[in-house]
Amino acid sequence: MLALRGGGEAVALWAQLASVVDLVAGIALAGIGGGLTVLVAQAAEPERRREFLRQALRVGLVLSLAPALGVLIGAALLGTGMPRLTLGGAALAGWIVVIPGLLNSYWLGRERRDAQLALAAASALVSVAAVAWAPSDWMLECLLAAQAAPALALLAVWRARVRPPDPALAAALRRYLLPGIAIGVLGPAAMLAARALVAESLSWHEAGVLQALWRVSEWIWGIASGVLSVLYFARMSAAHPRGELARVTRAAARMVLAPAALLFALLFACHRPLLAVLYDASFEVSASAAALFFAGSVLRIASWIPLYALYAMSRTRSIALGELLSLPLFAALLAAWGDSLTLERAGLAWLLSYAAYAGFNYWAMRRP
Repeated sequence: MLALRGGGEAVALWAQLASVVDLVAGIALAGIGGGLTVLVAQAAEPERRREFLRQALRVGLVLSLAPALGVLIGAALLGTGMPRLTLGGAALAGWIVVIPGLLNSYWLGRERRDAQLALAAASALVSVAAVAWAPSDWMLECLLAAQAAPALALLAVWRARVRPPDPALAAALRRYLLPGIAIGVLGPAAMLAARALVAESLSWHEAGVLQALWRVSEWIWGIASGVLSVLYFARMSAAHPRGELARVTRAAARMVLAPAALLFALLFACHRPLLAVLYDASFEVSASAAALFFAGSVLRIASWIPLYALYAMSRTRSIALGELLSLPLFAALLAAWGDSLTLERAGLAWLLSYAAYAGFNYWAMRRP
């Protein structure tokens, strides 16, 4: 819908705004959210689980204030290609998105798949409605508001505290702050830089084409991530104290990797007409560039299996170090190409980055 109403430029600009939302919310969701899932899965008492959620919301919202203010200050001092009001809306939306994101992490730890599905469906419907019915001049701003609306779901599950807060619970969650900074800040910042580098070396339309490739890849990423998080993350977290993590990890790999590779092969076979239907005829990419991006995307999924295991093992330093080899390495390789950058070379950078990331994560998971 964005492509039909605003073309490739709207697709690229929304991707930039979405990265700002991810940048603001990322520390809380990637760090505190992951820790919340692990700790809730390992907790036996219902009230202790709810107290973890309360502490996670308190810590997560406080942590997200710093990047939100950083976005506002950076926009005011440096200027951007987007209106300051729109960037301010992205920062505010990113702060509010922490609430439904942590609620989803809580339900993930409890293996409440019905609640997760309801939240995801409601979020998707609100976003689609915002793009379909918003005035053309306010389309991106309405879409930002739609991102924040699911925070209201917290009202349906909030319960009054029945015991005093336990400082040890907040301390347990803060252990996951380091990977939250690495994934939540470096990842979105690297994506912002990557799109800007492609736009500078090629054009914003080419950046939109690249974003279109990522969007169709997200169909498969989303399925794989959903299977790993919904079916296996809580199991990994509960299995680690019992010494059964390796068995669950192998089961996750069998469930995800071969189907993902097959789906990306099918996507490669039909990517040309698919991009034309979903966007328009100007969204073209060479077969070699598409093959490189899709191969790298299979490796991206492969890297997530040991990543979830590292979360379950609380190896937060390994998570943070490995993150440097994913999107930050991708952006660095794009910058190294300079003016000679092409979409084919960007695809090669994507493949090399996730080959390095997957290799590191598997090594870190297996080390004593």
